[in-house]
Amino acid sequence: MNGIHDLGGMDGFGPVPYDGGTSETFHERWEGEAYATFVATLGNRFASIDEFRHSIERMPPDFYIESNYYDRWVTALARLLVENDAIDPEAFAARTEAFEAGNASVPEYEDPELLGRLAAGVADSYDSDADDESPSFAVGDAVVVRNAHPDGHTRRPRYVRRARGEVVTHRGTHALPDARAHGRDGAEPLYQVAFDGAELWGEDAEPGVSVTLDLWESYLKPAEATEEGER
Repeated sequence: MNGIHDLGGMDGFGPVPYDGGTSETFHERWEGEAYATFVATLGNRFASIDEFRHSIERMPPDFYIESNYYDRWVTALARLLVENDAIDPEAFAARTEAFEAGNASVPEYEDPELLGRLAAGVADSYDSDADDESPSFAVGDAVVVRNAHPDGHTRRPRYVRRARGEVVTHRGTHALPDARAHGRDGAEPLYQVAFDGAELWGEDAEPGVSVTLDLWESYLKPAEATEEGER
């Protein structure tokens, strides 16, 4: 989906600041609660990881840019829980107003076995193993990423479309995110494909940089079948 959120980021927003991993995981308590809501949503199987990612992609661009990392999580989770009938929209709105007015708090709840149950559900959500299908590409094959622009979710970043790379690993057959994000079945062979930095960013690439991505079979086509002007 060519929305404001693209896997791997987008050009034009400047460098990403990095503090060397010294900052706290959560800067405020509500960010930790947002993460707990994510675990509860996937752990209770209200949504898959692909549905969650696609929910973020559906944010209006201006709202997405104004929001911080966990704001986007809260927005995506609230949408999914309403869409999947896990919460009542009117009750959710009333609860939100109560928080805004300072008349509500997050309830304390203790269940020693809850974390284990939720962890199992989260693991199931990330599990994408499927019955093996015969791969069309082998390690060492040169491939080109198809320049497709699906309306829905995809794990094919825009910056890699039309780029030429080399298959370095066949990772078996896995659920296709483009299908699972929309509640459909579908699985394809998955590959690790390596790209030279200059192929992706031209003269702006750092010398010697390469990028390796996990890409599903339908994202790719043989490089030898692709003329330069057809990418």
